[in-house]
Amino acid sequence: MEIEHLREFAILARHLNFREAAADLHISQSALSRHIAALEQFYGTALFKRDRHAVYLTDAGAFLLDYAEQLWEQFSLSREHLQRLFSGERHLRISGIVGHPSFYPCILNAETRLRAADPTVTLRVERNTSASLLEQVEALQSDETDCALLLSSVASTRESYENMESIRLGHVPVSLIVRRDHPLAHEPLLTADALQNGRFVHFTGPDFSPYWHVFSQLLDEAEITYTTAPYPANSEYDIIRAIDAMGTDLYLSPRTSILPAIAQNPDAAIIPLVGEELTLDLDLLYRPGHKEDLVRLVAPCLEGAFAAFNATL
Repeated sequence: MEIEHLREFAILARHLNFREAAADLHISQSALSRHIAALEQFYGTALFKRDRHAVYLTDAGAFLLDYAEQLWEQFSLSREHLQRLFSGERHLRISGIVGHPSFYPCILNAETRLRAADPTVTLRVERNTSASLLEQVEALQSDETDCALLLSSVASTRESYENMESIRLGHVPVSLIVRRDHPLAHEPLLTADALQNGRFVHFTGPDFSPYWHVFSQLLDEAEITYTTAPYPANSEYDIIRAIDAMGTDLYLSPRTSILPAIAQNPDAAIIPLVGEELTLDLDLLYRPGHKEDLVRLVAPCLEGAFAAFNATL
């Protein structure tokens, strides 16, 4: 087993599709299968269940997922620190929602574009996945990161932040997720009117609570009356399992962040929301003058990668 196999495992766990994961990793499906088999041999247990129609995480695989991401992060961090201290390579640290696994394919695409634009520059994704503008500003001010990718509601008056600037990279469509037995489940599209007086799922936890602020802002600006249903979540696996207990609750998600395991869940219905008031902005936040040349070099790579990613939704 090699350390890179843990990263490949994490990518496959998000896609639950060998062809798609192999394409994102730029390796063959057979190579990915061999590497997963090596991991399963190393850990002495099956990490995935496979049948003719789908791929599923086993309980052991779901348990390993957080460890795999943290181990790969520490490995990458050691490489980044050595490069920073002992080589002339230029790097740009980026935090925010890019830390969410759903953005891994987008970041891989951006890195490919960046290598073509300037092979001396590397992109380092920080673990801080908070959607909170305040937390990202604090991280930028304390030099924990160089720039941050954030979601915000289109019509909102942005929270004030001093000595920061942002680059608009695109718009993110939003979808509603409900159980198949929900009255809205068979609607092809939904507008703001259909969401009135709904009870919306609010996943609570360090990595998830800040996202609710973005959605509450979105609902408030669309003048939607609503209540909330708190669900504790410490990992994406908790969100996947929560679908079974949602009842008539409503779950909002950026279309870019819907986990494959939810999309493939026969008990879940995913309905696109329409209307500019139900769309999010994607912004790159940075400190003017701090690695600004690298930020402006990386921004078009992120914008192009995101546009390509968005086109597949």
